[in-house]
Amino acid sequence: MANVSDIIEQFILQTLGEDSEIELSRNELASFFAVAPSQINYVLETRFSIDKGYMKESRRGGGGSIKLIKIPLQSDSYINDLVFESIGDELTYKRALQILSRLYDEEILTSKEVGIIKTAICDESLVLPILLKDKLRATIFKNVLLFLLKEKNNG
Repeated sequence: MANVSDIIEQFILQTLGEDSEIELSRNELASFFAVAPSQINYVLETRFSIDKGYMKESRRGGGGSIKLIKIPLQSDSYINDLVFESIGDELTYKRALQILSRLYDEEILTSKEVGIIKTAICDESLVLPILLKDKLRATIFKNVLLFLLKEKNNG
């Protein structure tokens, strides 16, 4: 059985449909699902992040509305944000898998490319103290991703 976060996520995705953006009211969603507004914030932060292809614009007043914008992956600014800002200096394996899933879903990377990257950045491949793994994983991930995207644009 799906938990409330899954149900809220599905509702938002269905509401978004094929549109590239929607405006949501935190309080209205919280009331509709009989949850605290913080539950809506949690879903928006964890399920609709830039890693997953969404930008959020918060609006104060009137119940706290959010404009949710689906970013086309082909956008150069999205790739720049993803590689240089969103990934940052450290990257967990779980977060890397989320990004790879999005790149695969958008047909930017093939299943073979995703598999190679997963193998290169998994904990077993990074034989280092735990504190250094996420830093090395971010560096490897960004460099491999930039190489593959550059090759696709040139090819």
